[in-house]
Amino acid sequence: MRKVLSIVALAALAGAAPAQDMSQVNGYAMEARLFNDFGGTTLTVNGVNQPAHVTYPLAYGPVHINEQFAFGEAGNFANKHVAWLSTYGGATKARTNIGQSWSMDFDVTMNSVSASPRKEAGIEFWQPRGLYASPSYNDEGQMLIASDNGEVAVFGASLPFTGFGTGCYTLGTTAHVSFSYYAPGVAPGTTRGSYRLIFTDAVTGVHDSGYKEWGPEFDGVEGMRGTYVGFKDQNQRNPFLADNADVIYNNLSIIPAPAALGVLGLGGLAAARRRR
Repeated sequence: MRKVLSIVALAALAGAAPAQDMSQVNGYAMEARLFNDFGGTTLTVNGVNQPAHVTYPLAYGPVHINEQFAFGEAGNFANKHVAWLSTYGGATKARTNIGQSWSMDFDVTMNSVSASPRKEAGIEFWQPRGLYASPSYNDEGQMLIASDNGEVAVFGASLPFTGFGTGCYTLGTTAHVSFSYYAPGVAPGTTRGSYRLIFTDAVTGVHDSGYKEWGPEFDGVEGMRGTYVGFKDQNQRNPFLADNADVIYNNLSIIPAPAALGVLGLGGLAAARRRR
């Protein structure tokens, strides 16, 4: 039922806004309680209480999501919150252009009283899927960082799979993430869209996916076309204690990917320097 409702809701958003220049991200469309199976939790985003499902503009800068679960908190599966990247100060969610290469770098710290059941951080992707110009639904994908076993992986939303295995992330430490998207044919040895993930953990070191190229897709989406991108926080709870989940995203920088600098020109370079 959740999947059906999500597909219906996301289909309505698929044509809501044209693609934007990702190097111009300047805020977040913060969506609190996108999933809200535990309605009684205390949820704060940058210190402000969020008791109900709401989407609102959040200033560019650190994103700190903290959720407190009471002992025996009643609920079902999980709560989920996403800070969607925006080029309009958080008024709308940004959508990617399949022909624009870009790279996002950020730091992420995740902590919890109980690592299990799983809490998740990372990047959320909503990729419109369907035939021709009108997608019939949005396909959910993610760059996952898991609390319970330290797994780091990329999957869903037509993204080629990357798995660094368990024990990659060390809970409670600050990791650095570099995620680069390359337009079709831009990355070395590729003809379709591709990405590269470099994950640097404070304990286990550097993990590099290399270039991951999209395979042939039924609807021709062989890259990120009109994709929503955001910071995620998805939490389950241990019912036998007062549990919590705490995630901080910081030092975000989005610039044209190195191989695409010539395509975007000096204007894009100047914007990237200002953002740094």
